[in-house]
Amino acid sequence: MAKPDLFDGIELLVDLPEVGIQAGEQGAIVEDYGDAYEIEFFVPNSNGETLALCRLTLDQFVVVWRSATKSDVSISGQVAAIVE
Repeated sequence: MAKPDLFDGIELLVDLPEVGIQAGEQGAIVEDYGDAYEIEFFVPNSNGETLALCRLTLDQFVVVWRSATKSDVSISGQVAAIVE
């Protein structure tokens, strides 16, 4: 899998009960710490209201949208990233 970039869209693979976020929720990468990423989860169809900011590792999410190309990541690309 290519390294995630700032502002890529992600989908969560695990539940985060401590912040009330469930697997399948989508967010955006807002910081790269090298070994982890700060992800902002927001209320869908809102004015950008933040639900949570979470520091996550690559095994906890998959990139579903690339900011650099402004395009979705194919399902096969997402699956390949998960099984790597």
